[in-house]
Amino acid sequence: MPLALSVRDLREIITGRLKINYNDPFPSTIYIPSDEWIRLQFCPTNATTTRSMHHTSQFNVKFKVQGRLLRKSSDDAHYCAALFRYLREFCIQYNQWTCLISADDKHKVPIGEDVAVSTVAQNSTLASADHDFTKLSITPSVTFFISIPSEISGSFYDGQVFVSYKDTTFEPSNAIRHSAEFLNALNIQYANQMMPPILCLYTDGGPDHRCSYGSVQIALICLFLCGDFDILIALRTAPNHSWTNPAERIMSILNLGLQGIALKRDQMSPESEALFDTANTLDDIRNKAQESNKLESELKESIANVQNILNNRTERLLLKEKKFKCNDLANEEAITELFGSICDIDPTLTIEETTQAQIHRHSALIKFMDAHCRTRAYSFQIKKCNNITCSYCKPIRLPSSVFNNLNFLPDPIPSRDNTDHYMPFQNVYGTETTEEYRPTYMQSQANVEPIPKSILIGGKIRGYIDCEDCRKRRCVYSDRSMSREEQEDYQQALDSYSYSCGAPIFPDNHYLSEVMFVRTRISCDSPIEILYYSSRKPGNYPICYYCGESEGLVDSSQSLKERFKQIYPLCEGCQGNKKEFYTKGEIKTNGRASKRHKT
Repeated sequence: MPLALSVRDLREIITGRLKINYNDPFPSTIYIPSDEWIRLQFCPTNATTTRSMHHTSQFNVKFKVQGRLLRKSSDDAHYCAALFRYLREFCIQYNQWTCLISADDKHKVPIGEDVAVSTVAQNSTLASADHDFTKLSITPSVTFFISIPSEISGSFYDGQVFVSYKDTTFEPSNAIRHSAEFLNALNIQYANQMMPPILCLYTDGGPDHRCSYGSVQIALICLFLCGDFDILIALRTAPNHSWTNPAERIMSILNLGLQGIALKRDQMSPESEALFDTANTLDDIRNKAQESNKLESELKESIANVQNILNNRTERLLLKEKKFKCNDLANEEAITELFGSICDIDPTLTIEETTQAQIHRHSALIKFMDAHCRTRAYSFQIKKCNNITCSYCKPIRLPSSVFNNLNFLPDPIPSRDNTDHYMPFQNVYGTETTEEYRPTYMQSQANVEPIPKSILIGGKIRGYIDCEDCRKRRCVYSDRSMSREEQEDYQQALDSYSYSCGAPIFPDNHYLSEVMFVRTRISCDSPIEILYYSSRKPGNYPICYYCGESEGLVDSSQSLKERFKQIYPLCEGCQGNKKEFYTKGEIKTNGRASKRHKT
């Protein structure tokens, strides 16, 4: 494991050792060199530059940076950039009452079993490596409290950084856990002062942060109620543009703490080890933990030292002379307590009911959201109504004069003078705006699937996958049957990547991305694929055409059966929402004789 994280850290370590031997202050014969002098003792990064002449190469080590090798474009990139600028100007306008948080999860840190796993390849070119699958891993979560500057030209890359390391197996990242972690970090950050009445969040568009997801909206409402904020604004980046998130800048610093370390868990009892050896995926481990009352606790204890190592290394990192802090994880009690705050709105809502289809069954919650929330593709906002008859909102904390002029964050509107740019924040703030100018909203939805048409047939359905948000079943297609090895890799990939409607199953660099496909021109609002009902693949069962529910299906009438060749299932919930049976293949008659009966 590396001794030092950086030149500064190396200097502090050596200085600390000298203080132990010679006390402080040092004798006049001991000199502490500067960071720059130490840096020049290493090999130059580029030996052909003029600067390289100043390096002595006393240490046979070269400074290298692992850069981003892949960056995709998005039609909404400019739109989201304007939206983020609006958010920053909003924070500047209400600076003294606002807390701005940028958050993100770093990729999982693998934990070795019998042999420690290093987080970087050794004796090889430094480049982005393929994802190696291990049973256990830890997910670092970054919460960045941004120091809001006094003007828009100021830096939004200064502030206090909190990092927590979660056990991926039993503490998976999800929206409600993130909200509990935000509340925990807020209580630490504002331990000696009043928590600001305005909270702004900026995150990427992952399944645990996507503002249009019901699970995320529920978690944000819980955070809004528990923190007693006057307004909460949650904003996300454009697709494939997580690099615009200020928390991403923290990842390069965090890499210093994770670079080159080798991690291995401690041994458990023989019984737990034997049980653990029989599990190959995260679901297997969780199922085994339900069978054994010791496996979960012993497994958490076995990685406790790994988490302590990561915490100690992280707290040695600095962002502009401010040390990183490691906050406690959100336990189940804290999550349950946080979710309990929404019971004042609808006591019948459970923590498992967080999809859009399930949320719309709770009329009280929908009524609250209609009165207090604004939902957009890239934002979700909640604001107190300041109505004395409202049984949900506590008294406002902002001065009345400020709150009366407080409005939701506006949608970007093209400038009248130059439609290539959006109007300034001050020109649109306080006005009624819509998403009508969002590029993807304006584009035609009739896009051709990027998958060969010959594959999108019922006979080439190889399995099914459930969306993490809407829980609708989607078909997985392949031109050929999967081998046993491909099936195992596919199952391991499902443990590592979260699938949502409209997204591919695998990243582009995964070899199965050219073997197995799902439709990408769909969303969570799209109904179940027609081909699902014609598939005879094991695991196929009747589900509602609109929401994917398998329970409470309604029987179609005899008259409908006589009129149509195909009638797709409908559940009681969708029928209650004024939806009708989706039908196909009307039976054309001539004198009440069906065309198919003609000979």
